[in-house]
Amino acid sequence: MKKLNIGILTDQFIKWGGGIDFIRLILNGLNSLNGTGQYEIGIYVYVPIQLEIKIQVKNFIKKILNAILSQKFVIEKSNIENRLLVESFKDINQNISIVYYNGHEKDLIKRVLIDNIDFVLPAFNPLSAKFPIPWAGYVYDFQHKYYPTFFTDEDIIMRDQSFSKMMKEAEKVIVNAKEVRNDIEKFVEEKKAKVITLPFCPVLNMDFFQEIDISNLNIPEKYFMISNQFWKHKDHITAFKAFKAFIDATGNIDIGLVCTGQTIDYRFPNYYSELEELLINLDIQNRVFILGYIPKKSQLQILKNSIAVIQPTLFEGGPGGGAVYESVAYGIPSIVSDIPVNQELDDESVCFFTAGSYIDLKEKMEVVFKKPKVNFTLDELIVKNEKRLMAMGKQIIDIVVN
Repeated sequence: MKKLNIGILTDQFIKWGGGIDFIRLILNGLNSLNGTGQYEIGIYVYVPIQLEIKIQVKNFIKKILNAILSQKFVIEKSNIENRLLVESFKDINQNISIVYYNGHEKDLIKRVLIDNIDFVLPAFNPLSAKFPIPWAGYVYDFQHKYYPTFFTDEDIIMRDQSFSKMMKEAEKVIVNAKEVRNDIEKFVEEKKAKVITLPFCPVLNMDFFQEIDISNLNIPEKYFMISNQFWKHKDHITAFKAFKAFIDATGNIDIGLVCTGQTIDYRFPNYYSELEELLINLDIQNRVFILGYIPKKSQLQILKNSIAVIQPTLFEGGPGGGAVYESVAYGIPSIVSDIPVNQELDDESVCFFTAGSYIDLKEKMEVVFKKPKVNFTLDELIVKNEKRLMAMGKQIIDIVVN
């Protein structure tokens, strides 16, 4: 049995929910191979930590700027909150090692050498030429090429330069979808890196099967669910209009729409206020329940009881985004925009609507609402999940050893 020590880099990924879910996906894939006989895999998760005083000073400045400029700069989580969040990675397997470093590459090098790491991934930014261990980078998406109005000129230049540098300096680059791989071919001229597409792999979180008391959230008994950050490209506008049309068409005034996810889009600081105004204009402000960022176990309980997950997004770096990965894992119906990357989803629980069309979304909501809910047994879901997880794990091992 071959021993492999693999380092998982979380820099940047732990700053948003989808990034955390992506790291969990990699950890689950690798963990699924332990005990299968071919590899003994040591999994080390490297987490950058800032000095607490630094975070406090930066947050103080951001609060002043928010008050003066009426902009919503994102307030960073403290190290205490981040540690609690990151420790949840150990829920996957208690043998996973969490290693904290000071955020600089020099300290990261020191740690990976101490831990005898054979390979590290996924690097959000290229590692330097002096990094002593083989590594794979990560390219998330080319949203700025399709929706340039969602970005400042500086952001567009930064993304182009970052992806170009990654493709020149990395030997291997991981992407979440065939569409991202195609976009690399289309938009990046000079490239050295081999591009590896990870397979679509919903992850079964056993916390889903726990009963969590969410009565304090005061949500209705029946509801659709959206689990996205309130970024403009996630297109809550289409979903809200569709929900209004659904209520008007069916007369189901007791049905709710529950939304989870952070409510700040740093690129469009007034966007959330515009959504609130839209809800009032549509007269559905009392039927849409915006919960913000909530604990994972509570989110899973909401998902479990939902009629369906709605994913109205106009752009994603992976099929369906994190919310659909979860709904597919548990057999919960998903109504998903038909953008090309989402059409890489291959599960019978998913149906598509025309992106940006609230009428088509409304009609698909009616279809799903009328269907009897199918509840899968734990054994059925485990069998389905294990096959996909092992495919994910094998793909990652292939990146490491070949």
